[in-house]
Amino acid sequence: MKKTLKYIFSTLIILLSLTVSAQTASRNGLSLGVDLSRIAVPFIDSTRYGWEALADIQIVPNVFVAAEVGSQTSRFSKPEYHYSSSGAYARLGLDYNFIKHLDDKSEDKIFIGARLGFSSFYHDADNLLVRDSIWGDINPQPIPVKWLTSGWTEVALGMRARLINNFYLGWSVRAKIRMWLGKDERMHPFSIPGYGKANVKNTFGVNYSLYYMIPLRKKTDVPKESGTQ
Repeated sequence: MKKTLKYIFSTLIILLSLTVSAQTASRNGLSLGVDLSRIAVPFIDSTRYGWEALADIQIVPNVFVAAEVGSQTSRFSKPEYHYSSSGAYARLGLDYNFIKHLDDKSEDKIFIGARLGFSSFYHDADNLLVRDSIWGDINPQPIPVKWLTSGWTEVALGMRARLINNFYLGWSVRAKIRMWLGKDERMHPFSIPGYGKANVKNTFGVNYSLYYMIPLRKKTDVPKESGTQ
């Protein structure tokens, strides 16, 4: 977990540095958002819940640096065991907004992007039950907490439109490719926070997000007064 916090903290420091350096080039400002789909997940799947926060800022015309952080917890029970998992994740990447090629005055976004994702999480299991027709039911020792890490890449395609004032609503579709996953010889993880099911190397995801754009004041050079002769 400490490594994850360091990763997230470093990501936020990088984003803050880019925010300061991009103030002279960005008209759109810093956008902060939340993933609304995470709020709906517990109503669809009662075994999972979590949150995700997002931020992006334009660093050069039409190119945005994007950062996303969040956490996820999974808990469910079956007749043979009770499983739980929880952890945090972070993504960092770039988006290219090509709506300017369609309407150069638009402040909306139609973008394609790429992300690098990292997650640190734990899982464990208890109330284990092994059924045996000869020896009867056996209750092995619980499987203790095991910390794991995972990394993946994403390709994102999405759009964002202004609702009112500085509020924007957007969505994106993500194609994800898992690069690595830590091993646990006793039990394979059920899911990876920020990625999805752990038993697949390729998967898809959808985000529905609400953003608030913080306008950044654009710096301009102040002309020097010319001396009189």
